[in-house]
Amino acid sequence: MAFGPEFIRTLDALNLLARRLLAGEDRADRPTPRRGASLEFADYRRYTPGDEVRYIDWNVYARHGSLFVKEFAAEESIHVSIALDSSASMAYGKASKFEAARELAAALGYIGLANFDSVSVFSLGESLKLSVRRLRGKRSVFPLLGALESMMPGGRTDFRAAFAAPLLRSKGRSLAILLSDFCDPAGYPQAIRSLQSQGHQVHMIHVVAREELEPPDRGPFKLVDMETGARRPIALSPATVERYRARFRAYCDELERFATEHELYYARVRSDEPLDRRVRDILRRGGILEKK
Repeated sequence: MAFGPEFIRTLDALNLLARRLLAGEDRADRPTPRRGASLEFADYRRYTPGDEVRYIDWNVYARHGSLFVKEFAAEESIHVSIALDSSASMAYGKASKFEAARELAAALGYIGLANFDSVSVFSLGESLKLSVRRLRGKRSVFPLLGALESMMPGGRTDFRAAFAAPLLRSKGRSLAILLSDFCDPAGYPQAIRSLQSQGHQVHMIHVVAREELEPPDRGPFKLVDMETGARRPIALSPATVERYRARFRAYCDELERFATEHELYYARVRSDEPLDRRVRDILRRGGILEKK
Protein backbone atom coordinates (compact mmCIF):
# COMPACT_ATOMS: atom_id res chain seq x y z
CA MET A 1 0.00 0.00 0.00
CA ALA A 2 1.30 3.46 -0.90
CA PHE A 3 0.06 6.65 0.73
CA GLY A 4 -0.05 9.06 -2.20
CA PRO A 5 -1.10 12.72 -2.60
CA GLU A 6 -4.79 11.77 -2.64
CA PHE A 7 -4.42 10.09 0.75
CA ILE A 8 -2.72 13.24 2.13
CA ARG A 9 -5.77 15.25 1.00
CA THR A 10 -7.99 12.70 2.73
CA LEU A 11 -6.00 13.17 5.95
CA ASP A 12 -6.49 16.96 5.73
CA ALA A 13 -10.24 16.44 5.39
CA LEU A 14 -10.29 14.03 8.32
CA ASN A 15 -8.37 16.53 10.45
CA LEU A 16 -11.01 19.17 9.78
CA LEU A 17 -13.69 16.62 10.67
CA ALA A 18 -11.85 15.78 13.89
CA ARG A 19 -11.60 19.44 14.91
CA ARG A 20 -15.32 19.93 14.45
CA LEU A 21 -16.24 16.77 16.32
CA LEU A 22 -13.87 17.49 19.20
CA ALA A 23 -15.10 21.07 19.45
CA GLY A 24 -18.70 19.91 19.44
CA GLU A 25 -19.62 22.47 16.81
CA ASP A 26 -18.84 23.39 13.22
CA ARG A 27 -15.65 25.40 13.68
CA ALA A 28 -12.21 24.95 12.19
CA ASP A 29 -10.03 25.89 15.15
CA ARG A 30 -9.30 23.49 17.97
CA PRO A 31 -10.68 24.49 21.40
CA THR A 32 -8.24 25.82 23.98
CA PRO A 33 -6.97 22.86 26.06
CA ARG A 34 -8.44 24.15 29.33
CA ARG A 35 -9.22 27.43 31.07
CA GLY A 36 -6.03 29.21 31.94
CA ALA A 37 -3.82 27.14 29.61
CA SER A 38 -1.63 29.37 27.44
CA LEU A 39 -0.88 28.95 23.76
CA GLU A 40 2.35 29.83 22.03
CA PHE A 41 3.05 30.50 18.36
CA ALA A 42 4.40 27.38 16.64
CA ASP A 43 4.35 27.74 12.84
CA TYR A 44 2.76 29.22 9.73
CA ARG A 45 0.83 27.31 7.11
CA ARG A 46 -1.05 28.31 3.98
CA TYR A 47 -4.67 29.32 4.44
CA THR A 48 -7.23 26.71 3.44
CA PRO A 49 -11.03 27.19 3.26
CA GLY A 50 -12.52 26.70 6.70
CA ASP A 51 -9.60 28.25 8.62
CA GLU A 52 -10.40 31.01 11.09
CA VAL A 53 -9.90 34.43 9.43
CA ARG A 54 -8.70 35.87 12.76
CA TYR A 55 -5.55 33.70 12.54
CA ILE A 56 -4.47 35.09 9.14
CA ASP A 57 -1.18 37.01 9.41
CA TRP A 58 -1.88 40.14 7.36
CA ASN A 59 1.73 41.32 7.65
CA VAL A 60 2.87 38.21 5.78
CA TYR A 61 0.12 38.81 3.20
CA ALA A 62 1.31 42.43 2.70
CA ARG A 63 4.89 41.27 2.09
CA HIS A 64 4.27 38.16 -0.02
CA GLY A 65 0.73 38.41 -1.37
CA SER A 66 -0.20 34.97 -0.01
CA LEU A 67 -2.52 34.07 2.83
CA PHE A 68 -0.92 32.27 5.78
CA VAL A 69 -2.45 31.42 9.13
CA LYS A 70 -0.68 31.21 12.46
CA GLU A 71 -0.72 27.89 14.30
CA PHE A 72 -0.36 27.62 18.03
CA ALA A 73 0.78 24.86 20.34
CA ALA A 74 -0.48 24.34 23.86
CA GLU A 75 2.20 24.33 26.50
CA GLU A 76 0.84 21.01 27.76
CA SER A 77 0.57 18.60 24.83
CA ILE A 78 -0.41 14.99 24.49
CA HIS A 79 2.04 12.23 23.69
CA VAL A 80 0.33 9.65 21.46
CA SER A 81 1.72 6.12 21.16
CA ILE A 82 0.09 4.14 18.34
CA ALA A 83 0.60 0.37 18.44
CA LEU A 84 -0.41 -1.25 15.13
CA ASP A 85 -1.01 -5.00 15.34
CA SER A 86 1.15 -6.46 12.56
CA SER A 87 0.46 -10.14 13.26
CA ALA A 88 -0.63 -12.53 10.49
CA SER A 89 -4.27 -12.64 11.60
CA MET A 90 -4.59 -8.97 10.69
CA ALA A 91 -4.18 -9.86 7.00
CA TYR A 92 -7.58 -11.60 7.08
CA GLY A 93 -10.58 -10.33 5.18
CA LYS A 94 -11.36 -9.31 1.63
CA ALA A 95 -10.97 -5.81 3.03
CA SER A 96 -7.85 -6.59 5.07
CA LYS A 97 -7.99 -5.76 8.79
CA PHE A 98 -4.34 -4.74 8.58
CA GLU A 99 -4.88 -2.23 5.77
CA ALA A 100 -7.87 -0.78 7.61
CA ALA A 101 -5.87 -0.49 10.85
CA ARG A 102 -2.90 1.03 9.01
CA GLU A 103 -5.13 3.71 7.47
CA LEU A 104 -6.53 4.45 10.93
CA ALA A 105 -3.01 4.70 12.37
CA ALA A 106 -2.17 7.23 9.63
CA ALA A 107 -5.34 9.23 10.22
CA LEU A 108 -5.10 9.35 14.03
CA GLY A 109 -1.37 10.05 13.87
CA TYR A 110 -1.90 12.89 11.41
CA ILE A 111 -4.62 14.45 13.54
CA GLY A 112 -2.20 14.37 16.47
CA LEU A 113 0.60 15.93 14.41
CA ALA A 114 -1.70 18.64 13.06
CA ASN A 115 -2.60 19.59 16.62
CA PHE A 116 1.02 19.70 17.81
CA ASP A 117 0.89 16.55 19.89
CA SER A 118 3.91 14.26 19.71
CA VAL A 119 3.35 10.90 18.01
CA SER A 120 5.26 7.61 18.24
CA VAL A 121 4.38 4.51 16.22
CA PHE A 122 5.05 0.87 17.12
CA SER A 123 4.61 -2.46 15.34
CA LEU A 124 2.85 -4.94 17.64
CA GLY A 125 3.44 -8.68 17.29
CA GLU A 126 5.45 -11.09 19.41
CA SER A 127 7.31 -7.98 20.56
CA LEU A 128 6.79 -4.24 20.40
CA LYS A 129 9.05 -2.55 17.83
CA LEU A 130 9.47 1.22 17.68
CA SER A 131 9.07 2.55 14.12
CA VAL A 132 9.19 6.32 14.66
CA ARG A 133 9.58 8.29 17.87
CA ARG A 134 8.09 11.57 19.01
CA LEU A 135 7.19 13.14 15.70
CA ARG A 136 5.64 16.59 15.94
CA GLY A 137 3.97 18.97 13.49
CA LYS A 138 2.27 18.41 10.13
CA ARG A 139 5.63 18.38 8.35
CA SER A 140 6.32 15.04 10.07
CA VAL A 141 3.53 13.33 8.15
CA PHE A 142 5.96 11.79 5.65
CA PRO A 143 8.11 9.98 8.27
CA LEU A 144 4.83 8.81 9.83
CA LEU A 145 3.48 7.42 6.56
CA GLY A 146 6.86 5.95 5.62
CA ALA A 147 7.02 4.02 8.88
CA LEU A 148 3.49 2.66 8.36
CA GLU A 149 4.18 1.73 4.72
CA SER A 150 7.17 -0.36 5.82
CA MET A 151 5.07 -2.59 8.08
CA MET A 152 3.82 -5.96 6.83
CA PRO A 153 1.62 -8.49 8.66
CA GLY A 154 3.23 -11.73 9.83
CA GLY A 155 3.87 -13.87 12.89
CA ARG A 156 1.89 -14.07 16.12
CA THR A 157 0.49 -11.61 18.65
CA ASP A 158 1.79 -11.71 22.21
CA PHE A 159 0.46 -8.75 24.16
CA ARG A 160 2.02 -9.91 27.41
CA ALA A 161 5.56 -10.16 25.99
CA ALA A 162 5.17 -7.03 23.84
CA PHE A 163 4.27 -4.82 26.80
CA ALA A 164 6.50 -6.51 29.39
CA ALA A 165 8.80 -3.47 29.36
CA PRO A 166 7.45 0.04 30.11
CA LEU A 167 6.20 1.99 27.10
CA LEU A 168 8.07 5.23 26.46
CA ARG A 169 6.23 8.33 27.54
CA SER A 170 6.94 12.01 28.11
CA LYS A 171 5.74 14.57 30.60
CA GLY A 172 2.04 15.37 30.42
CA ARG A 173 -0.90 13.34 29.23
CA SER A 174 -0.03 10.09 27.47
CA LEU A 175 -2.32 8.08 25.18
CA ALA A 176 -1.71 4.50 24.07
CA ILE A 177 -3.86 3.63 21.05
CA LEU A 178 -4.01 -0.12 20.33
CA LEU A 179 -5.20 -0.99 16.80
CA SER A 180 -5.76 -4.75 16.81
CA ASP A 181 -8.13 -7.66 16.31
CA PHE A 182 -7.16 -8.71 19.88
CA CYS A 183 -6.66 -12.36 18.89
CA ASP A 184 -4.74 -12.95 22.12
CA PRO A 185 -7.45 -13.44 24.78
CA ALA A 186 -5.02 -14.54 27.48
CA GLY A 187 -2.53 -11.75 26.96
CA TYR A 188 -4.28 -8.43 26.41
CA PRO A 189 -5.74 -7.91 29.94
CA GLN A 190 -2.37 -8.00 31.69
CA ALA A 191 -0.74 -5.83 29.03
CA ILE A 192 -3.44 -3.16 29.26
CA ARG A 193 -3.40 -3.11 33.05
CA SER A 194 0.37 -2.64 32.85
CA LEU A 195 -0.06 0.34 30.50
CA GLN A 196 -2.58 1.89 32.87
CA SER A 197 -0.27 1.45 35.84
CA GLN A 198 2.38 3.43 33.91
CA GLY A 199 -0.04 6.34 33.54
CA HIS A 200 -1.11 5.79 29.93
CA GLN A 201 -4.71 6.39 28.93
CA VAL A 202 -5.50 3.32 26.82
CA HIS A 203 -7.75 3.25 23.77
CA MET A 204 -8.75 -0.13 22.35
CA ILE A 205 -9.61 0.05 18.64
CA HIS A 206 -11.00 -3.38 17.75
CA VAL A 207 -10.77 -4.02 13.99
CA VAL A 208 -12.97 -6.80 12.61
CA ALA A 209 -13.57 -8.13 9.08
CA ARG A 210 -17.01 -8.56 7.54
CA GLU A 211 -16.24 -12.27 7.04
CA GLU A 212 -15.78 -12.66 10.80
CA LEU A 213 -19.19 -11.15 11.44
CA GLU A 214 -20.94 -12.83 8.49
CA PRO A 215 -19.32 -16.21 7.69
CA PRO A 216 -20.63 -18.46 4.88
CA ASP A 217 -23.81 -20.35 5.79
CA ARG A 218 -22.76 -23.88 4.87
CA GLY A 219 -20.31 -26.12 3.05
CA PRO A 220 -16.98 -27.94 3.54
CA PHE A 221 -14.06 -25.69 4.41
CA LYS A 222 -10.54 -25.89 5.73
CA LEU A 223 -9.85 -23.64 8.69
CA VAL A 224 -6.33 -22.19 8.79
CA ASP A 225 -4.87 -20.47 11.85
CA MET A 226 -3.14 -17.52 10.17
CA GLU A 227 -0.67 -17.09 13.02
CA THR A 228 0.37 -20.72 13.61
CA GLY A 229 -0.44 -22.30 10.22
CA ALA A 230 -2.50 -25.08 11.88
CA ARG A 231 -5.18 -26.50 9.58
CA ARG A 232 -8.45 -28.23 10.35
CA PRO A 233 -11.18 -29.42 7.95
CA ILE A 234 -14.71 -28.48 8.93
CA ALA A 235 -18.19 -28.90 7.49
CA LEU A 236 -20.33 -25.87 8.15
CA SER A 237 -24.02 -26.21 8.85
CA PRO A 238 -26.47 -23.44 9.80
CA ALA A 239 -26.28 -24.60 13.42
CA THR A 240 -22.45 -24.52 13.41
CA VAL A 241 -22.45 -21.04 11.90
CA GLU A 242 -24.93 -19.79 14.49
CA ARG A 243 -22.78 -21.16 17.32
CA TYR A 244 -19.77 -19.41 15.82
CA ARG A 245 -21.65 -16.12 15.52
CA ALA A 246 -22.73 -16.38 19.15
CA ARG A 247 -19.16 -17.02 20.32
CA PHE A 248 -17.76 -14.18 18.21
CA ARG A 249 -20.38 -11.76 19.54
CA ALA A 250 -19.59 -12.94 23.06
CA TYR A 251 -15.89 -12.22 22.56
CA CYS A 252 -16.62 -8.74 21.22
CA ASP A 253 -18.88 -8.14 24.22
CA GLU A 254 -16.12 -9.40 26.53
CA LEU A 255 -13.65 -6.89 25.09
CA GLU A 256 -16.10 -4.04 25.46
CA ARG A 257 -17.01 -5.11 29.01
CA PHE A 258 -13.31 -5.25 29.95
CA ALA A 259 -12.86 -1.73 28.59
CA THR A 260 -15.85 -0.42 30.53
CA GLU A 261 -14.77 -2.06 33.80
CA HIS A 262 -11.25 -0.60 33.48
CA GLU A 263 -12.37 2.85 32.29
CA LEU A 264 -10.86 2.46 28.83
CA TYR A 265 -12.03 3.84 25.52
CA TYR A 266 -13.24 1.07 23.21
CA ALA A 267 -14.43 1.25 19.62
CA ARG A 268 -15.15 -1.59 17.22
CA VAL A 269 -14.75 -0.81 13.51
CA ARG A 270 -15.28 -2.94 10.43
CA SER A 271 -12.46 -3.14 7.92
CA ASP A 272 -14.73 -2.68 4.89
CA GLU A 273 -16.23 0.60 6.13
CA PRO A 274 -15.04 3.87 4.55
CA LEU A 275 -12.14 5.49 6.39
CA ASP A 276 -14.06 8.64 7.27
CA ARG A 277 -16.77 6.56 8.94
CA ARG A 278 -14.18 4.58 10.91
CA VAL A 279 -12.53 7.79 12.12
CA ARG A 280 -15.88 9.39 12.95
CA ASP A 281 -16.97 6.37 14.99
CA ILE A 282 -13.72 6.42 16.98
CA LEU A 283 -13.75 10.16 17.66
CA ARG A 284 -17.38 10.13 18.73
CA ARG A 285 -16.44 7.74 21.50
CA GLY A 286 -14.60 10.70 23.00
CA GLY A 287 -11.23 11.15 24.62
CA ILE A 288 -8.86 10.54 21.72
CA LEU A 289 -6.69 13.60 21.10
CA GLU A 290 -9.07 15.78 23.11
CA LYS A 291 -7.47 18.23 25.52
CA LYS A 292 -8.73 18.12 29.07
